[in-house]
Amino acid sequence: MKKSDLRRIIREEVVNMIRTQNITEAFGDPLAAKLSKLGGMKSSRWQNFWRSSAKTFDIAWDKLPKGSFRKVQPSSADVKNGMAFYVINQDVPNPFASSRGWSYDTTLRGPAVLAVTVDNKIQYYGADRSGGTRGGGIGPKGGYKQGSAVGKGSYGTLMVKKLKQLADVVYVFDLESYRGGTSALKAKRAELKLGKDTFKDAKSWKQANLRRYQSIIQSRVGTRDQVDGMVAKIVKISNETVEKAMALPKMGRYNNIMATVNNKEVEIENVTKAMSKSLYYYGEYIQLQNDMEKEGDDSYSKKYNEDRMKTKAGDIKKILNKFKSGKLDGWY
Repeated sequence: MKKSDLRRIIREEVVNMIRTQNITEAFGDPLAAKLSKLGGMKSSRWQNFWRSSAKTFDIAWDKLPKGSFRKVQPSSADVKNGMAFYVINQDVPNPFASSRGWSYDTTLRGPAVLAVTVDNKIQYYGADRSGGTRGGGIGPKGGYKQGSAVGKGSYGTLMVKKLKQLADVVYVFDLESYRGGTSALKAKRAELKLGKDTFKDAKSWKQANLRRYQSIIQSRVGTRDQVDGMVAKIVKISNETVEKAMALPKMGRYNNIMATVNNKEVEIENVTKAMSKSLYYYGEYIQLQNDMEKEGDDSYSKKYNEDRMKTKAGDIKKILNKFKSGKLDGWY
């Protein structure tokens, strides 16, 4: 072998190794990393499912949290929605092979992804402007200059009912929640409200939240009590919740950004609204307490202020309980 040929082979192997390493490291969910190593999903110079699907659906594969993929049985109704990866764990005979296919179609080589569907439609590589599939997206059959099907499914297997018979397991990706993760959802980050103010990112909202909280505390005349502790907990929970939710916005049923509170999904707007209401009630509570300190022993005013303070404290406690239970319904 010539030295030039040897250098070329080594160079190609190094490039492939680097490319594979980068692809493996670019997944937030470990199940996505696992799928990327299976037959039919390994990227080449000409085809890269992860790049193509990111182009079509604007998915930030490297930012996905653990749990964005679910493992289900092929017979599950869950395979009909979202992005589904039909997987075989080992070599399996292909009962659908025919004389029209190639001889190697009689055995499907595993472990591999046979096909990928989106909303129960098998996906194919599409062409880019140059006519090749290298820079194109993916889509259902019949797309612009359609290329080959995604996965290792061979002739005769590319029907959903057949895939269900062949697959050992299906991994379902929550596409609707995470599509648009690299641009469209970022544009929605400007909807974080605190009172009448709107903030463009979680950091600004969190800082304003803390400033408003500290300002109310500093206006207090008397000593601190249980109400201060309740509000402090609300501030802590809401800040952590918004920060996590905005790290990778997830869309809800009505195109709203979702957050997770005590393992329950809620609209992020309900979190920020609860925080705003808490500070509003807290400000009123402190003002009533300050008024009572100034007015001294006036029995009528004292009784009135005490009753109002109890009401505000109760309102704050209700919101804290909603944070603890994860049942933030928007009514505060």
